[in-house]
Amino acid sequence: MQNPATTKTIEDSRMELIDFRLVIQDKKGKPKEHIYGINIFKVNDVIFRPDKIHRIPSHIEALEGIINLRGRVIPVINLQKKLGFEHNTLEPNYLIITEFNGVFFGFMVHKIKQIMHFSWKDVTVPPPDLKAQYGDLITGITLIDNKEIMLLIDFEKIVQDMYPTQDLLNQIEQIEKITAPKTVLCIDDSKIARKMEVTALSGVGYQVLEAINGQEALQLLKTLSQEAVDHGGTIADQVQLIVCDVEMPVMDGLTFLKELKQIKEFSAIPIIMHSSLSKGILWEKSEKLGASAYLTKFDATALIEMVKKHIPA
Repeated sequence: MQNPATTKTIEDSRMELIDFRLVIQDKKGKPKEHIYGINIFKVNDVIFRPDKIHRIPSHIEALEGIINLRGRVIPVINLQKKLGFEHNTLEPNYLIITEFNGVFFGFMVHKIKQIMHFSWKDVTVPPPDLKAQYGDLITGITLIDNKEIMLLIDFEKIVQDMYPTQDLLNQIEQIEKITAPKTVLCIDDSKIARKMEVTALSGVGYQVLEAINGQEALQLLKTLSQEAVDHGGTIADQVQLIVCDVEMPVMDGLTFLKELKQIKEFSAIPIIMHSSLSKGILWEKSEKLGASAYLTKFDATALIEMVKKHIPA
């Protein structure tokens, strides 16, 4: 199933997820299916697991090795190991090939079930017990038709774990710092994505505020706006630009963008849509809704230059 997203379209707050499964055995050998989802726009390919995965020396336990897929060398991640499941002897049957900003990874899974349609408003933040189990690797949960829970994995964090943070710091050191203080609001449900944005932007002198989804961001903006009015100012004194993810539970980026532009005091704030999803139709949608720019994650230099370009002088 190569390039499944090429013929798809996207609605303001709807998504298509590939429903895939890991079949986990407990200590007694009893199997149980765990249900996960990945946005189809993040998937470059789905293939049967190759017979030969070439082992390479690595300190990363979940890295099974590499494969050569049509001339491209792709690292292969054992997803069940990455998620902390140790008691499993079942061999995964498939590889989900993802692409983030030109970087390809293969993720080993047991079953590919179907493509499902959801609204982002039906995706909620993981409860404390799931956060305790998975840490930052789960960004949202939703219910599928039979009322079973589907977990949405933060694949970007898994990919970012493969690269040292020092690479980001080295990029920032080469960039000229700003001279006048400016504030940027970064909205992203991924903790690792927000950390990288904060590191990049604060590293060159910006003040950075954070929100985990569009709903939280709107509430923060309303609070800041009221504080500004109480002191004789406007929201423009508090926030000069917004960087916003597309995929988020509760309120996704496109819905946030639409609502933002309908509120008079917020409509003039420039907003950069910043997503791991490739540009294409998402930029067309974002542009129609009033976004200033669209940027694919994650290039610190590109993000900083884009912010400098669009933030008011």
